[in-house]
Amino acid sequence: MKILVLTNLYPPHTAGTFDNRCENVTEALRLRGHSASILTSSHGLRTEQRDDQAHRRLTLNGAFGHPPVTAYLEIKALELHNNRVLLESLEQFGPELVHVFSLHGISKSLLFTLRNSKLPVVFDVFDHWLSANVREDPWLRFWNSPALPFLSQSSRKALELSGERGRMDDTAPTRMKKGYDRLPVLFAEGKACASVEPNSIAGFQFDRIYFCSQALKCLTEQVGFCVRHAEVIYPGITAAYVGDIKPAAAALTRFLVVSRLTEESGVATALKALKIARQAGLKITLSVYGRGESSYVAGLRSYAVANQLPVEFLNVSNLNSDMPALYKQHDVLLHTPEWAEPFPFTALEAMGCGLPVIASTPGGAEELLRHGENSLTYPPGDAAQLAARMQELLISPALRCQMAETAQADVLARFNETTVMDQVENFLLNSLAQTN
Repeated sequence: MKILVLTNLYPPHTAGTFDNRCENVTEALRLRGHSASILTSSHGLRTEQRDDQAHRRLTLNGAFGHPPVTAYLEIKALELHNNRVLLESLEQFGPELVHVFSLHGISKSLLFTLRNSKLPVVFDVFDHWLSANVREDPWLRFWNSPALPFLSQSSRKALELSGERGRMDDTAPTRMKKGYDRLPVLFAEGKACASVEPNSIAGFQFDRIYFCSQALKCLTEQVGFCVRHAEVIYPGITAAYVGDIKPAAAALTRFLVVSRLTEESGVATALKALKIARQAGLKITLSVYGRGESSYVAGLRSYAVANQLPVEFLNVSNLNSDMPALYKQHDVLLHTPEWAEPFPFTALEAMGCGLPVIASTPGGAEELLRHGENSLTYPPGDAAQLAARMQELLISPALRCQMAETAQADVLARFNETTVMDQVENFLLNSLAQTN
């Protein structure tokens, strides 16, 4: 297959994100003999960049530190640029199929340009760009919102009467086709937004789509997108994420948190749990690995110092290559999210490396984690329960070994790279066959 891969960020310019799924999947497909060209943003660069592997030409808007573009003429220029770049890539590379990953921060009008291309398009959805970010897209919101501020509404009316919207259909589309001139449910505010029926928004079509978890698929259905037909393909791990399980006699002292450091990460809860555990006599330390919001990180550091906690904030260099060794240097992973995480990627990696895992279970975590079998779980944000789980793990070495063994066996059987890539490759091949 000749595949054009479309995504917002691509290593090494990843804005501190942990998930490298797009790169891993694309490289695995290349190793299987498929040809792939990457179209991504120019994030991390001063100018656009093109080479044999990737074209870094798309412009981000309001994401990963890029300021939001809101004025009509500026948005229009940005949308025209991104759509022109996409059309040029389609023409120059001549793909048989387009493989779309995250469009967070990228023009959602590209969805309509892809639809108009008549090429088979496959969506690999592993974050909330579809369920949450489409409704925030400034270009689509301007044209589709049922209730704009008075001046914006007057401007839109004048542009429509002048034929501006029709002229945009081929260059920076605002709708799937004529007849979908407003999408009031998707772009409404407040109660009207909350009243959307699952699988009811016909103004977007995703014929071939798969999600990283059933939870993310269900969430996307609940906000209205028609994805009931979608499949679920869980992420996989490479051989680098397979390690030895520590024997029951081994001391557990080094706990690890791997997370983007934000309010919803739950790392503050981990520090509070560490304080409780230390007060109970547990001689353990905590390493924190991740980048994040400076004010939040400063608060974490202050809390650790004020309470004399043995917390080390590790330096972050290469988010992809660091991880296998990092897991293997520690004894236990604390997975602490307090948001609807699509899938617990770090827990999966740690389980493959042989670490016992203590985790909260919002979002897609329940599709991987089973309390008392392959992990210990606790309610999100409950520091006392997390501390109790930490103590339980330390005083029950047999349970810890059994859990780690079960977890690693699960990962190797269901989430190994070969099994997952077979599923992805078959999905792409079937998508291509259905359009021929």
